[in-house]
Amino acid sequence: MQNEEKPVEEIVKFVEKEFLISDNDSLVPAANIDSLDVFKKYLAGKLKTLLDEKFDMLVNILYRIDINEKKLSELFSGDNRDHIPDVLAELIIERQLQKIRLRKMYKDGKL
Repeated sequence: MQNEEKPVEEIVKFVEKEFLISDNDSLVPAANIDSLDVFKKYLAGKLKTLLDEKFDMLVNILYRIDINEKKLSELFSGDNRDHIPDVLAELIIERQLQKIRLRKMYKDGKL
């Protein structure tokens, strides 16, 4: 995962928002996290729980986040399923970074 100079709080906020199940309840509540690596591990733990217990909900969330379907298909069709939460966490963080960059470019008039 590429390490960017983005406030971790902004990425955590975006992810928390994507995992809302009601107005004030998120499956990935914001935590006091100071690095992307720590957040990736935290997110991977939450994703493992969703994979094991609420797979349909996880698929819906991944669709909302707009994770690349080809990457997801390759990930879920592999033999080694133990690494899925880690890779999903990385894909989610990468997608949120893309959204942050696009919003900044739009705001700055570069789009």
